[in-house]
Amino acid sequence: MMRRLIEPGDGFKNLKQDFKCESRNIFAALTSMVFVLAGAIPMLSSVAVSAGMTSAQAASFVMCSMAIGGLISIFASIYYRTPFYFAGSLTAIVVLKPMFEQFTLPEMVGGFVIAGTALFLVGYTGMIGWISRYLPLPVILGMVAGVFMSYGLGIVSSIASDPLSGTLIAGAFVAFPLLTKKVPPHIIALAVGIGCAVFFHSTAAGGSAGSYGLSLPVLTGPDFNGNILLTVSLPLVIMAVADVFKGYGVLKANGCDLSLNSVTVLSGLGSVLAAFGLGHTISLAGPVMAILAGEDAGKRERRFAGAVIYCGGVLVICVLSGILIPFIMRLPGTIIDLICGIAMTGLLVSSLQGAFGAGNFQMGALAAFLIGLSKVSLLGIGAPVWAIVFGWIVTLCMENGQWREMIAQGRPEKRQRAGRHPSSKERPSINENGVS
Repeated sequence: MMRRLIEPGDGFKNLKQDFKCESRNIFAALTSMVFVLAGAIPMLSSVAVSAGMTSAQAASFVMCSMAIGGLISIFASIYYRTPFYFAGSLTAIVVLKPMFEQFTLPEMVGGFVIAGTALFLVGYTGMIGWISRYLPLPVILGMVAGVFMSYGLGIVSSIASDPLSGTLIAGAFVAFPLLTKKVPPHIIALAVGIGCAVFFHSTAAGGSAGSYGLSLPVLTGPDFNGNILLTVSLPLVIMAVADVFKGYGVLKANGCDLSLNSVTVLSGLGSVLAAFGLGHTISLAGPVMAILAGEDAGKRERRFAGAVIYCGGVLVICVLSGILIPFIMRLPGTIIDLICGIAMTGLLVSSLQGAFGAGNFQMGALAAFLIGLSKVSLLGIGAPVWAIVFGWIVTLCMENGQWREMIAQGRPEKRQRAGRHPSSKERPSINENGVS
């Protein structure tokens, strides 16, 4: 019996009746845009600059990392009536810089294709269920917190390097909520950062970074070799799987549900498509989904409308990335680092809470955090992979009782319920082994 590619959802029937947009849906969508303008685009631009990409390649890198995910998000949000957002993994961005320095663009594309294919197989075969059963989430989040901590430290170093601009940007972010909580402080920090670049760094912000225009994908053929499998593909798969689990936790915390198999399959398919335009692995974007699926985003059954509106805006930004990227690439590095660090504060807090807040697997999470923070590389394999490996080993040795209890609570019948997507009608479910 053939497996389903993705689990059935509510589909596209009665969409006109169900798609009722509220003001809170629109506000959630606009708030989420902050993470694109102040977070994702500067972070992607920073990687593009370090990789020596042209403006056209950088725009394609941004567009394919985000636009493919936006299209998949619109489909999944409508099909499952759940606020999804797939995008180029922010976790993976952290480890991309040294990869681009070590390999050529065609080799990176080859690594992206392998990673996307592996993601698809992990979801299609039900392997994601095995991972969810045996790998403690605090260990994954400890790794994420350690790897992302460099962005938090970047806030401090940027202020020390550029005290005037740094103080104004960070001060605006911290103090603006005292005036009003209706406008996200991230967007104020972004506006102040652009102002500082114009008024205090006019020379650095001037000049030409390339041609302006609408963005089009720059197709690049893959080049495969043995080194990219462990150095590029494996870390990206682990990052993407970690993002899937984070997104799963966000939706569960807000009363939503999803099939881990279906999400991973969609991530894999999107990653393969994006790879040929220099886009890296696509997965669930936890910080944005936390906004789109939160209580402030409106009634639960209507929150998917905010995700659809947001993803439509993302597609517009992607088309205009050929205009935005040359400008952002001219911003001073200290300002970009500071804005990126501020954009990641929420993710740092949630990762640290997930790693150490529950009280379980703290030693394994600590080991993963420290190794992720160290940026150590052994045998050509980066710190994120070793953080997961040694964090899991520490858990097996020092927290074996907690690990066995976690496995005992993850019996097949419970995992089957976790893999189901609720709808208004009962329908056959697919457990994590892919059995109908």
